[in-house]
Amino acid sequence: MIQPEIMEHALEIMLEAHKGQRDLDGRAAVLHPLTVGCMGSTDEARVTGWLHDVIEDCEEWTFERLEQEGIPREVVVALQLLTHDKDVPYIDYVERIATSGNATAIEVKRNDLTHNLARGKAGGHEQLVAKHSHAMAFFETRK
Repeated sequence: MIQPEIMEHALEIMLEAHKGQRDLDGRAAVLHPLTVGCMGSTDEARVTGWLHDVIEDCEEWTFERLEQEGIPREVVVALQLLTHDKDVPYIDYVERIATSGNATAIEVKRNDLTHNLARGKAGGHEQLVAKHSHAMAFFETRK
């Protein structure tokens, strides 16, 4: 269980990190990690969900800084799995998560894909829907 102060701090980090960012449809980008985090079934999954795009989307944040800010090591480990290195093909990145055995990273990625699919369908972003559908199917075969 994560202390309430740490959970609140994770929300503050998320809000700061995504301030002013917009998604493809012009909405506040922070709504995505907020939703993914709220889908979590544990405190660890919620905090990881809230922070899952921070490293990819915000140059000033690092794994080390998150730990210095009090984010628990198990969350940082999950975030390391969830952060996509652009030099790694997307499906290889998804496979690494799916086969990692890290329950938090797996749950958060599934929640991320679920929300991305819903957003993509609602916005008519067919290429993204196809990408995320392929990833989700990949996940489903590895339950």
